[in-house]
Amino acid sequence: MRVVQVLGGAEDGGLEKHTIELAHSLRKKGVDVSVIAHKKFKNDFGDLNFIECDLSRGRNNPLALFQLYKILKQNSFDIIHAQANKATDMVIKLKPFLNSKIVSTLHSCKKNTSSFEKSDFVITVSDKIGEHLKTKNRKTVYNGIDMQNIQKIDLYKKFNIPKESFIVCSVGRFVKAKRFDILINAFKLLNSHFHLILIGCGDDELEKKAKQENNITVTGCIDNIRTKEILKSSNLCAISSHREGFSYVFAESLMLETPLVSTDVADIKKFIPNKFIAKLKAKDIANKIESFYSKKEKNLALYKDIFSLAKEKFSIDDMTNNTLKIYKKVLSCI
Repeated sequence: MRVVQVLGGAEDGGLEKHTIELAHSLRKKGVDVSVIAHKKFKNDFGDLNFIECDLSRGRNNPLALFQLYKILKQNSFDIIHAQANKATDMVIKLKPFLNSKIVSTLHSCKKNTSSFEKSDFVITVSDKIGEHLKTKNRKTVYNGIDMQNIQKIDLYKKFNIPKESFIVCSVGRFVKAKRFDILINAFKLLNSHFHLILIGCGDDELEKKAKQENNITVTGCIDNIRTKEILKSSNLCAISSHREGFSYVFAESLMLETPLVSTDVADIKKFIPNKFIAKLKAKDIANKIESFYSKKEKNLALYKDIFSLAKEKFSIDDMTNNTLKIYKKVLSCI
């Protein structure tokens, strides 16, 4: 089986992380894997067959489409796996001229999914974002998480936080979809016993607003290992997003055995009870955090089975095996 992963952009985020981890894991399963992506990702894919192609120029760019067509035509891949919206749009434009089967992964909420519906099969990273797809050939495969041997650290000492504090962690780029502004307002409503460690960067005004609060620590952008150490060492994780395709922070928090409260995004409701789901309002998020703390031992016990389920559902091995089953199903229809 010859498979190629196609990345359409040049950003560094969950989409790129997912593609890198999936490609390496498929290789370990004996799949002949190639990657078409921007040259900046070459080192991330190691010794995999990396084919440089700058698709960041625009999905309708004639030169980019022609270069992609030449690569796909010359290599005769069995499966072309287009990751996300842009790559799918570009590959579907070329579909009439190709003999390969096309699998597309929908990573986020999109109003226009027509290109995905023209693929031979669609993988969605949550049930919620695939609800309106007009195709029966789809399946949810949760993103796998590569969990190293993460150790707890002393957050009180590291960030000079009062010892009696209940530490809540939140992680993400400072973009509007994450609604950290609402989370910051929630901590204005909480007393000084609650302390938020906010990991991320991207909006100077938001960062300035957060740093004005005595019970909020902003770390800036830090590497993945340090982020996981903080997440594992926190008493609680908080997610305040108003939309998510798949929440890496949610999955990583559960795999690190850190409980959380969250807004209703992605498939979070399929894993945690409603008592831990907050409305997208500062007061409700604050109330959920206080409520968790007030019965923290009982609530931690509730999370025991949730942690076990997450370790099963969000493993890289589970993601890879489910993806392979889809590839084989698509090829069997030839």
